[in-house]
Amino acid sequence: MENHLRTDESVSCLKGVGGAKKALLKRLSIVTIGDLLMHIPIRHLDRRSISPVSGLQPGADAVVCGKVVSINRARRGRGRGRGPSLTAVISDETGSIKLTFFRAGFPGSKLEPGMSVLACGKVESFRGYNIVHPELYFSRDAVTLAEAPGMLPVYPLTAGITQGTIRKLIESALDSVKGSLVDILPPGIVTSAGFPGRWEVFKAAHNPTSPEESKKALNLLALEELFLYRSILSAVREKSRSDHGIPISSFPVSDFESTLPWSLTSAQRQVCDEVSTDLCNNSPMRRLLQGDVGSGKTVVAAYACIATALSGKLAAILAPTEVLAVQHYSNLSRFCSSFNLEVHILTGGTTTAARRKTAELLKEESGSILIGTHAILEDWVPLDSLALLVIDEQHRFGVAQRERLLESRNPRPHALVMSATPIPRTLAMAFYGDLDVSVIDKMPPGRGFTETRVVAHSDRGSVFQFILKRLQEGERVFLVYPLKEASELSDLKDAASAYETVRNGPLAEFGTGLLHGSMAASEKIAVTEKFTRGEISVLVSTTVIEVGIDVPEATVMLVANAERFGLSQLHQLRGRVGRGGRNAWCFLVPCEGASHISLERLHLLASTSNGFVIAEKDLTMRGPGQVLGKAQHGIPKFRVADLSTDGHLLREVSKMSPIPLRRIETLMKGQMWRYGEMSFTGV
Repeated sequence: MENHLRTDESVSCLKGVGGAKKALLKRLSIVTIGDLLMHIPIRHLDRRSISPVSGLQPGADAVVCGKVVSINRARRGRGRGRGPSLTAVISDETGSIKLTFFRAGFPGSKLEPGMSVLACGKVESFRGYNIVHPELYFSRDAVTLAEAPGMLPVYPLTAGITQGTIRKLIESALDSVKGSLVDILPPGIVTSAGFPGRWEVFKAAHNPTSPEESKKALNLLALEELFLYRSILSAVREKSRSDHGIPISSFPVSDFESTLPWSLTSAQRQVCDEVSTDLCNNSPMRRLLQGDVGSGKTVVAAYACIATALSGKLAAILAPTEVLAVQHYSNLSRFCSSFNLEVHILTGGTTTAARRKTAELLKEESGSILIGTHAILEDWVPLDSLALLVIDEQHRFGVAQRERLLESRNPRPHALVMSATPIPRTLAMAFYGDLDVSVIDKMPPGRGFTETRVVAHSDRGSVFQFILKRLQEGERVFLVYPLKEASELSDLKDAASAYETVRNGPLAEFGTGLLHGSMAASEKIAVTEKFTRGEISVLVSTTVIEVGIDVPEATVMLVANAERFGLSQLHQLRGRVGRGGRNAWCFLVPCEGASHISLERLHLLASTSNGFVIAEKDLTMRGPGQVLGKAQHGIPKFRVADLSTDGHLLREVSKMSPIPLRRIETLMKGQMWRYGEMSFTGV
């Protein structure tokens, strides 16, 4: 047996793992010894509890005990994989059940008439009750409850890997690291849970003596995952404090506010003060700005950018889409007009001539603001004087991406990252622990009230009559669909078909437009500007409008197949209407076959306008990956921890002292296997 292997060593170090098996294990994301240890069972078969045959239920895992009554061997025809099969019938005092093996080798070949056997597996119903390829425990004498083996782990598999194979490999991995596991959690936490050390925790997670022991072990492993990741974020933050920053001259918030046609809310003013303090420091700002839809985050970003530009430095705003970049350019140009500051825009659709001109101006100007998509990060863009980087829609990035954007610049620019997607506190603690967090928790005055209604599919006609009246009042309307165009594989409504219907119907006289993600950037911007100017009053769209469109006259939104969207996404969409002083309406139209749970989710959305309440519910119902978006990168896929249910563990971690920087740097050399392709700057 291999002794004292490290968790970061390849699974090929284990006996019996050659190239073919290594490739199969990689399908399960198992590359290292540590990956094997963290390949946690999806459940355990409790072999201590034996069910009478008469009490079995189809589809349930069960443990049955009885004597072998008969054995039948049969050949299943010719060809590969069509060898002899075996069926045995076992009987207890209450009835009989078949055990079927499609291959007549071990363990079925050991069965003999009259033998007592314990069989574990899923009960199926086909011409009587049956267990296919059960786990077997043999005994010459009658098996009693006390003699039955304990908890049998059942693992996630891939084609070519059996339960028996993975169990043996994990047993081998456990034996191989017994003398080399490095402690991560403070030892008192492990011992207080009843385990002598970390190895015993892993052992209990795979082969517990009881369900209670399994639960305690998994709880500790989840706590360890979260504690390690929080310690890494703490280390990233600590190292950044030692970086040399770019102090920005003080710019009173009151001077900025005096140029606005309205007053800042108390929440906006407080966040501007926090940003001002950060900008004046010698160490670079690392701040996350959270705020619900329409809370006024752009005003704070404008203040930070203007303060930076007035100091003779460059501020840049990075947006995920060209539509949002254009919106920011329009807003910032308006805010900067009182300060005679230049605002530039650079996207993938910017012409070559315009790029050259922008590059020349950035070199010549002592202080300005650049807004754009990832195009602003290309090598030819002169960012030598970059002092502030504002990253909008932060939920589309992760900690690794943030660091890559900033690490190569010396001195390091200030970073203000914004998210209009309300982030549940548990997610914020896990993913943004390297940042200071500011929250705008009050809405600006003068906004109308948005009423949300769940509308039956059969009532769509009355909704369109309502829409017609709003259009006649000079208001504008969004019609949102989940797909760009029809698909044979789905019965979902699509934007392209809806657009054709609308442009040939009674709404056509008010002007209609189509917007979806596959359009060229110039087409998206052109359609958006027409809608903004009122040249068209009905915009048929996919979720591309989720961010970046600010039209005060838009008062009605209809979302078709609303049950197919996440709650947080629907909340974002709803935020596109009611941005002026008028009241607004959001109609959620589920499909006719929507489930009770789907309708319950939609009615929850209709009952509250608080994005943080909605995000917490979305987290519980759909999990962090869906809440933060499928495109989210840089977020670890925890092996054991589940952020939708383990918020209490995160709160426990927040009270623990993080692993010191010097130790975390050493520890991570042997722990990076946990994070796949992720990397952490300087750690």
